[in-house]
Amino acid sequence: LGKGEMTGYSIILDSIKHDRTILAYKGANNNLKWSEISKTKLKAKWFYFSTLLGTSFKTLEKLAVYAKKNNIKVAFNVSEYLAKQGPKVLGKILSCTEIFILNNTEAKLLTKKDNINDMLSKLHSYGPNIIAITCGPDELYVSDRNIVHKAQPHNVKVVETTGAGDAFAASFVTGMIKTGKIRAAIELGVHNAQSVIGHHGAKNKLLTWKEIQQICRKNKVRIS
Repeated sequence: LGKGEMTGYSIILDSIKHDRTILAYKGANNNLKWSEISKTKLKAKWFYFSTLLGTSFKTLEKLAVYAKKNNIKVAFNVSEYLAKQGPKVLGKILSCTEIFILNNTEAKLLTKKDNINDMLSKLHSYGPNIIAITCGPDELYVSDRNIVHKAQPHNVKVVETTGAGDAFAASFVTGMIKTGKIRAAIELGVHNAQSVIGHHGAKNKLLTWKEIQQICRKNKVRIS
């Protein structure tokens, strides 16, 4: 933290009908400078990016370029706010991205398309090799440029949806890193997201690797 800066925080106003309002204060989250990152510590095979704004977004762009030059793969989970900025703003990061994860609304904002195949084609043209588009409780689509996989999540009781997208994204990327197989990664993402929405809170009941492996063996996700 810089002198006088405050950490970011969020307040989630939940309702009994699954709608919610999130009040977010970004604070120092927006002020990360490229010069503050120790390049000697950037020893990884993967970087996972989520939404950063302001100075931090410019740093994220530089980090993406650094990753590409150093054969580090990037997974990017975009937000609706950033998706609204369009490919001109996100282009540098997307050109360095291996896995791009977003929801249907964000995909429409970025591509100006309504058809899922058109959206995937347009998103691939920006650079990412693997794209996952989620559609809330409905089906989700994952494309590797050659094959489009469609998955149908199970019908589960929804307690709260906060954190479901993040749970899917993190678990999907973990699956790709550990197995290199899209279908296995989809299974992991779906099961962890469904575990999260079955409980209050964005991080409650996130599954461990051992737990999710057991569930995947017992309860397969329909993938075509």
